Amino acid sequence: MSKLPAKLRNQLKKEAFAWEASLSEERPEKVEKLLERAEVFQANRPPRQPVSLRVDPFDLSLAKRIARRKGIPFTQLMSMWLHEKVEQEKAEAGA
Repeated sequence: MSKLPAKLRNQLKKEAFAWEASLSEERPEKVEKLLERAEVFQANRPPRQPVSLRVDPFDLSLAKRIARRKGIPFTQLMSMWLHEKVEQEKAEAGA
């Protein structure tokens, strides 16, 4: 469930493999210098948008129980479920 586009994700994987290969051949002192100069990767995402909706109390109660069992906030669980369903519908539509 990656938020990065496939092209960028593949490019990052290739870069990671290249770094791994070159680092395995280097001495520890040189590796430290390379890591000091490395840039931190940050993927900029648009901020999350708050949404209000009315939910059946029974459904909300069950979602809270499931979230508590999984150890995550129920809003995060509901967001994950929504994202999974949107991705599923997108795949079925061939978008």
